Amino acid sequence: MQEQPLTGGAINAVTRRGNIVYRTGGPWVPAIHAVLDYLDARGFPYAPKALGVDEQGRELISYLPGSSMMRPWQPVMFTDQALVQATRMLRELHAATLDLVLPPETDWRSGPAAKPAGQVIRHGDLGPWNTLWQGDRLTGLIDWDFAEPGMAITDLVQLALYFVPLRGEEHWRACGFPGPPDFRHRLAVICDTYGGIEPHEVVAEIVRLQETAMEEITTRAAEGRYPWTMFLENGEVARTQAEVAWLHSTLPEWCAAPVPALAHDHPSPSRGIDDMRKDRPEPGCIRE
Repeated sequence: MQEQPLTGGAINAVTRRGNIVYRTGGPWVPAIHAVLDYLDARGFPYAPKALGVDEQGRELISYLPGSSMMRPWQPVMFTDQALVQATRMLRELHAATLDLVLPPETDWRSGPAAKPAGQVIRHGDLGPWNTLWQGDRLTGLIDWDFAEPGMAITDLVQLALYFVPLRGEEHWRACGFPGPPDFRHRLAVICDTYGGIEPHEVVAEIVRLQETAMEEITTRAAEGRYPWTMFLENGEVARTQAEVAWLHSTLPEWCAAPVPALAHDHPSPSRGIDDMRKDRPEPGCIRE
């Protein structure tokens, strides 16, 4: 059986043979696989299984069921239930990894980093395109190569940025909204589901996150590091500047809110997890 290329990704070369996915490898793979093994042992059903590396140094993972949520979105993504499912999955990820212990200065894609107490493992690329759906059910989360230790708030605001979305008219129209989404309502659904944070705190943290992202792209591209070189060449800094300007003009009263307490705190592993588990899908290993 020959390998078949998988489309949709812009950073890694990805192919599939049977139930195995082959992805571009690197020094970050052992850390990512340690996280995936830990999640598997904890019963987190949304992540692929780590299967090692091949003779070419490529990462091997299991092929998960579901279809990626690409733009224009499928109808479920315009509903509150989609936001609830995505946020519950994220909170369960954070609760599952809060107690994970890793060697100091573990290699991640962004570079060596430790995981201090109180941090979680954040996915790092929480766009709908990295979620898998079977009908109206969220069943998988893929593309873990940007996962790394961090504060829960960083993942949460990234989810809000892409799932509300809070990126400007070009983006919500590309998602398929016929008119402006109800930004405040959709963000409130995410905050209410996750708990412990208010919408204005999320918006203020999005601004900070976007500003940090622009600095990282510029700095790492200057060092010649991929994929930040590609991000810079593709105009990502200018696009992000435009998104921040849109956010200031659309939700000005929230952009200057105080830095949320959740940026320095962590979710309780027990709070809300029993409710989340009611809606968890059965584990699977084949992506359609």
